[in-house]
Amino acid sequence: MLVTKVRLSRIAREIKHMNAKTSARLITLGVVPLLLLSTGCIATRKFVRNQTEPLQSHITKVDQKVDQKTAQLDQDIRSLDEKTEAGISAAQSSADKANQAAGQADQHAQEARQVAEKGVAEAGIAQQTADNLDNYQPTQHVSVLFRLNQATLTDADKQQLDQLAQTVSSLKHYVIQVQGYTDTTGPKEYNLQLSQKRADAVIRYLTSNGKVPLVRIYSMGYGEADPVAPNTSLKGRKLNRRVDLTVLVPQLPATAEQMPTQSQTSSNMNQ
Repeated sequence: MLVTKVRLSRIAREIKHMNAKTSARLITLGVVPLLLLSTGCIATRKFVRNQTEPLQSHITKVDQKVDQKTAQLDQDIRSLDEKTEAGISAAQSSADKANQAAGQADQHAQEARQVAEKGVAEAGIAQQTADNLDNYQPTQHVSVLFRLNQATLTDADKQQLDQLAQTVSSLKHYVIQVQGYTDTTGPKEYNLQLSQKRADAVIRYLTSNGKVPLVRIYSMGYGEADPVAPNTSLKGRKLNRRVDLTVLVPQLPATAEQMPTQSQTSSNMNQ
């Protein structure tokens, strides 16, 4: 663009110079006859024609050059205007594209921020879940009572165990704690073995009939330990001949399954 301006300036100076020379020659053309007249010389038409025709031809050529330069100048100006308008249009188009790209980048940044915030929230829940996996809490308790010196289940006992198996079937994380007990009747060593047989009877039924995975069950026979009632009466000894089952689940976030605490005790008749 700078080169074009310099060129246009040079053309304008040339035109101005040619116009000055043309004016001087026209003045000369008019002064010559006057001088001839003032000196007393009488010029013939032929003489005047011979003197003025070359000058007129030169003036005509100068005018043609001026017209050519003017036309070229007009064309250069039009070309410059077209290039300027094209440059402005291209700049506006680039600005529009830049604004559009900036808007898209801002939208992508917002989406990335939302994904990051969601990831942080999910990581927090996962961490809370991991922290609570070992924090098992009891949610259901069932006691199965046995007859004196027996380790067999009655129909009422099996019904209780069926209900328990149905409850845990909807859970993902749980364990069942099985603890067998006896009263104080008989030797302690015998009662310890009997308490384990009672616990095994319950486990066998839950795994075979209730389809509870064995890995979910932890059992132990405790014999005469931890009585729930005094062994000095028939009623107390009846309550102590039992197997206690406790369902434990970890304290997961609100999305984890929860179940209400329940307590059931069978009332088998012991003979």
